[in-house]
Amino acid sequence: MSTDLTGVIFDFNGTLFFDTQFHEQAWREYAQELCGRTITDEEFRDNIHGRTNAEILKYFLGGRLSREEIDFHSEAKERIYRALCTRSSDKFHLAKGAEQFMDWLKSRDIPMAIATSSGKSNSEFYMERFNMGRWFDRNTFVYNDGSILSKPYPDIYLRAAAAIGLNPEQCVVFEDMPSGISSARAAGASKIIAVASSLSLQYLLSLEGVERVISNYENLNFADIIYSNPHK
Repeated sequence: MSTDLTGVIFDFNGTLFFDTQFHEQAWREYAQELCGRTITDEEFRDNIHGRTNAEILKYFLGGRLSREEIDFHSEAKERIYRALCTRSSDKFHLAKGAEQFMDWLKSRDIPMAIATSSGKSNSEFYMERFNMGRWFDRNTFVYNDGSILSKPYPDIYLRAAAAIGLNPEQCVVFEDMPSGISSARAAGASKIIAVASSLSLQYLLSLEGVERVISNYENLNFADIIYSNPHK
């Protein structure tokens, strides 16, 4: 990997913000209300995490849904999710060490982007509540606007890399879920770092393309994470 042209792309949910439990609880509540069913752990892993709300809703409801139906149900679920986040003040923060890591990247002019399956309303929520404008602008906080295929397809990482003027082969990706790791690998990411926020270290290490697994961003040698030659 080149040490001269390196960018960093973060997934957001479960990677910079450890919010898996909030999303799972919101989906459990909404799925029960919407179609009177419970969701298994396997369904979360295989059919929900890393997917867009449009795909998740089609999984639950089947058939074709109009854009209006998707938007209505999606926003209803996200209102539950955001309420859960804001009521849990002790857990409503970025992952340990993440702010310091992004400060370090910014101080070295290393391009950064977000590649999240979240929609516009949640992305704006994160930008405001976490003051993400310290590191990202509206162009580099890339969310799924409904115009691209969701993870595990490579589209979101291709778009995020383009937002910082790089090819995916020049980027280090941080991800927490199998669908996102597959997406980054399909895009051609140079290095994939898995974040064990909800899945086990051993499981993540077993996934193709994962070079390293971290539990958070504390006590890391940032240069070693980013560069193949950490003495750059």
